[in-house]
Amino acid sequence: MHKLNRSSVTAPSCLAGYDYRTQAWDDIGAACKRQVRDALLQVQGIPGVTTKNASEFGLRCAYCEGAIRHGGHIEHFRRKNRNRSDGYPELTFDWDNLFLACGSQGHCGHYKDRRLAPPYDPDLIIKPDEHDPDHYLYFHSSGEVRPRNGLSQADELRARETIRVFGLDSRALAGERARAVSKYRNMKSQDFEELASWDEADRQEYLRAEIEETHWEPYATTIKHFLQGAA
Repeated sequence: MHKLNRSSVTAPSCLAGYDYRTQAWDDIGAACKRQVRDALLQVQGIPGVTTKNASEFGLRCAYCEGAIRHGGHIEHFRRKNRNRSDGYPELTFDWDNLFLACGSQGHCGHYKDRRLAPPYDPDLIIKPDEHDPDHYLYFHSSGEVRPRNGLSQADELRARETIRVFGLDSRALAGERARAVSKYRNMKSQDFEELASWDEADRQEYLRAEIEETHWEPYATTIKHFLQGAA
């Protein structure tokens, strides 16, 4: 999970034509849904690279950072269900409540909204266009995700609830994150010894460049945290 910048994208104008009091998400037209998806591509993809004509090409799930192929699905951060006590039907067509998520049933949006999912307070989980996930979460090269050390009690609760609600600790995700960072974990000990012998400025510049180069890779935060640990 990484920080997203929604402010750089104009809200799809078509959403204003829908009223949650008389309409449901299923009533949204295909043209409007495409407009929403295209806007979310700009929020979650590579600026100037990820386009509506690309099937993947840098598009990452708002929650797990996995590659989204075949479009993923438009996800409501706060549940839109009318028949749940923790639903927010008034936010059904609210641009700020929408993200693109992967299609996994074992984590992320579908997992959060599964029929028998326990209730949660959306004010106690990370919303990636408002909070900086890097402040709350540490992704270990083993694939494990955990709250960062030294958090306040409130921030640690937000980290733990985010992991629980989105299933970010699933075994499948842990395996994917571990594979993403394996290139760096498999570096020979002499490679790290050589890196440690470099001038501090050169070492920091090398690691900064590696982090920048992998910024749009799936599970890039795991790679970044590993490289930061090698600094």
